[in-house]
Amino acid sequence: MNKERLIQRLLRVDHSGEHGAVAIYSAQLAYARRFYPDLTPWLEETLDHERRHRRLFRDSMPSRQAKPCRLMFVWSWGGAMLGALTALFGRTGVYVCTASVERTVHRHLVEQISFLDEADVPLARIVRDILVEEGEHLRYAEENHNSTTLVARGLGAVVSAATECLIFLSTRGDSLKLNNKLQGGLS
Repeated sequence: MNKERLIQRLLRVDHSGEHGAVAIYSAQLAYARRFYPDLTPWLEETLDHERRHRRLFRDSMPSRQAKPCRLMFVWSWGGAMLGALTALFGRTGVYVCTASVERTVHRHLVEQISFLDEADVPLARIVRDILVEEGEHLRYAEENHNSTTLVARGLGAVVSAATECLIFLSTRGDSLKLNNKLQGGLS
């Protein structure tokens, strides 16, 4: 896999992931406005971050001949379902969902940065800036929920698996190859 193609695939999955995050937080926000109004300021701020991240990745695509994922509807529907279902678990569900998604995203972005630092410095800078805000989301969520309960651990595992599954589907299985390439360098 050449460098340009790998960059295109990274952009596609990153853009899709941010699209899914927008759907998750939108669904959670709709529920929180009615049942947990104290969560709305944080969810609104987080949603604004995710919308900006999605735009940054989308704006980076044309100059790199990258195109959005053909399965964006899966990210929209899956994100909305995940957001709505986790919101049913209350504040803990919202925080566990955020922590699980952001932990998975954080790992993927950190892997990408080491490659992009050499392959595409402007894109590496964008990913690094996004990683800061994603890290803030993760820390806030972890600080505000008890991850030791059986429900929280189970829900977290389901959310993490769903996130990895969506990444796998949107890259048509290439996420595993991408991970191996990023871990071992391009050959």
